[in-house]
Amino acid sequence: MGHSRRCTEGERTLIKKLIGEGKMYKEVQKIIGCSAKMISNALKWQTKPETHGRKRNTTIHVDQRITRMAKKHPMISSREIKNLQLPVSTATIRRCLHEAKLLARNPRKVPLLKKDVLKRLQFAKEHIDWPKEKWWSILWTDESKIVLIGATVY
Repeated sequence: MGHSRRCTEGERTLIKKLIGEGKMYKEVQKIIGCSAKMISNALKWQTKPETHGRKRNTTIHVDQRITRMAKKHPMISSREIKNLQLPVSTATIRRCLHEAKLLARNPRKVPLLKKDVLKRLQFAKEHIDWPKEKWWSILWTDESKIVLIGATVY
């Protein structure tokens, strides 16, 4: 058994108007060309608000507070944000940050360049009396382009 055709918005308003004027179901059926069940359904039909999923735990103000804290202190964790008297879980805080496009990142581990520069300077001062040819054999990693495949040499 197939489905009957669906009632459009225009048909629904026309059905409600005709029934409101006092017309009987049979008269409305002839005018529109639909079944009595369609008329019944059109009269019962109500628009429902579009809600998906569970009700939110946080308000707009709490979300703004969380994002403000995360922007002010980029290295703060969700657990530390929760400890600031927020009534939500750490997972909710992470979800809120994800919605605000503040994704979790770990700071990149970078070498302490100041220490390396001082070591390099000390090495250069210790070996200042080397001939020029000897210095050409030293590989300075901060200035050299190393090509693994190919014969390009700089």
